[in-house]
Amino acid sequence: MGLFSNLFHKDDAASEPSAPVTIVAPVDGVIKPIEDVPDDTFAAKILGDGFGVVPASGTVVAPVSGTVTTVANAKHAVGITTEHGVEVLVHIGVDTVQLNGEPFDMLVAAGQTITAGQPIERVDVEAVKAAGKPTDVIVVFTNPAVIDSLDVTATGEITAGDPIGTMTTK
Repeated sequence: MGLFSNLFHKDDAASEPSAPVTIVAPVDGVIKPIEDVPDDTFAAKILGDGFGVVPASGTVVAPVSGTVTTVANAKHAVGITTEHGVEVLVHIGVDTVQLNGEPFDMLVAAGQTITAGQPIERVDVEAVKAAGKPTDVIVVFTNPAVIDSLDVTATGEITAGDPIGTMTTK
């Protein structure tokens, strides 16, 4: 091996996909394709691929393990980064930023390490409905360039914390 052998050597481990990571349901409810959520930006996958859930309860759990990287000031969204660098946005409701955090009780803080299925937020679903806002909990994987595969297999009714699919990273 020469002086520059590592400079031009491709790391074989980096080129193989990661082991599948389980994605869990973020809330009790009915899952639907992201194309069916009532927000054009999310439905068009402008921010990335994912899915939506019409919630039947108000406890939202982490769909993946990782580090909380962002907590929106209006408490309607949480950003999580997995150990493999996948950025996951959990967005609660549509146009709920306008509610100024009122129906939300954030249970995590930026910088906190969390596990899939851990409660991250409580939302007063009835208050969101009363404000005339859709209640969909939208999960978006916002940096698709690092994702090798994303496979959400669940349909119909789901239970928070139960496996609903897998993903692998590049």
